[in-house]
Amino acid sequence: MAELNQVVNEPLRSLFNEALAINSTAFEDKNPETGELEFVGSKTETALLRFAKDLKWAPYQQTRSGADVVQMIPFSSERKAMGVVVRIPSGGYRLYLKGASEIITGLCTRHVVVHRPNSASSGDSKDLETAPITELEEENISRTIIFYANQMLRTLAVAYRDFESWPPAGHTGAQDEVPYEMIAEDLTLIAITGIEDPLRPGVKEAVAKCHGAGVTIKMCTGDNVLTARSIASQCGIFTAGGIIMEGPVFRRLSPQEQREIVPRLQVLARSSPEDKRILVDTLKGLGEIVGVTGDGTNDGPALKHANVGFSMGIAGTEIAKEASDIILMDDNFSSIVSAIISRSTSPLS
Repeated sequence: MAELNQVVNEPLRSLFNEALAINSTAFEDKNPETGELEFVGSKTETALLRFAKDLKWAPYQQTRSGADVVQMIPFSSERKAMGVVVRIPSGGYRLYLKGASEIITGLCTRHVVVHRPNSASSGDSKDLETAPITELEEENISRTIIFYANQMLRTLAVAYRDFESWPPAGHTGAQDEVPYEMIAEDLTLIAITGIEDPLRPGVKEAVAKCHGAGVTIKMCTGDNVLTARSIASQCGIFTAGGIIMEGPVFRRLSPQEQREIVPRLQVLARSSPEDKRILVDTLKGLGEIVGVTGDGTNDGPALKHANVGFSMGIAGTEIAKEASDIILMDDNFSSIVSAIISRSTSPLS
């Protein structure tokens, strides 16, 4: 990974580091049990900060404390992105945005140009260079996303956009409330990252035990279809004859169409909290006893609507725990098998 520092020049390293450090809610803290420093936050954000630290880029604390933030754009499960706007030394303003790769790249019209330091082609370039995204580069971007997804990597795109003034020209509302839709366009792509989130030990075996006990497993995830398919196939959730569908497509179906497709639906990719709730209610309407597992605040509605809600005791949010019936103290999916057996002998979908 250290070779990356030999591939990109200093301006691009600085830009990439700022995009990761400032547009993030993760932080580093000392583990009270081990006394060692570790990153705290979502798996995605902690992985990105760890990536920058391993490359020995400027400490995130230093970069973050020096940023003049003028607007924050919290993550939304609907837009699958989060961002931050900062004042830059040139006097202008810069939007840093990161999110679902196929969504963010679709908003990009340019990309950064990678220069290998000290190479004959790069010369003594000390400036950040960008170029339009051509049809060929669109294909390369698409192939990169597919390649990462097939390796079970969660793909995330990082991009930016510069503005001469803030609020941008044409905006008439409050300064700190510039709509996302107004600024999330004409972006410049910085990078597509691939984040590994390996299956926990015993998950594949637990899925097999559930199937053997008459329990049908359906996976709801925010990942794209390709990553979701790869993960679901490896752990045994996606099988021959099953259906994988994206949340936006699923929610546009009529209630009758949803009832017809749900029995064969095995994976719901790019799903929102509302998609999960609809899936739970549809299954219950078909006479199924529904159990839901979740650890995030967004899982609350589905956990609450389920016949039995399982939340994670370690990684779970308080909202998820309050909405659940059973808390898995070891955050182990395998524990659900034992919980099902002890809770009820009825089939659980």
